[in-house]
Amino acid sequence: MNCQDLRHLTGKWIRIAPMRTPPMLKLAQDLEWLGCELEYQGMMHAHEGYPESGPTWEAFRRMQKGVLATIDKLERELKNSVTYNPSALVGMAFPLDATLDAIGVQLAALEDIRRCADYSVSEMPNKVRSFTRMVESYLSAMGAVSR
Repeated sequence: MNCQDLRHLTGKWIRIAPMRTPPMLKLAQDLEWLGCELEYQGMMHAHEGYPESGPTWEAFRRMQKGVLATIDKLERELKNSVTYNPSALVGMAFPLDATLDAIGVQLAALEDIRRCADYSVSEMPNKVRSFTRMVESYLSAMGAVSR
């Protein structure tokens, strides 16, 4: 529980709640971490000669599954935003076509990351970092997060 002591100013305890990270940004940050770890595990797997068993292979597959599961969660968030209120998620109010374009760009980026997770993990760090920046820019445009 975050509690800041401002009693010396007011004579009372004041509890200041921490700022909540929007779910979309949290998932993008998780994807960034997992994507970079997947690239590292892929490099370790390559150094061992690409065996299809053993601890390095298992760690690589575990990271790969984590990346794919996080991509699924992000896609669900984006698709649910269309059903309810897309402007709150991507930082675009109206016109609606711009909002849907923003969601489409993010979905395309996620599909590109999914392909990298399956076929070219060496490209993962750049792709996941740019996706996180994209989400941050959309959210900061609407004022949901500050840079």
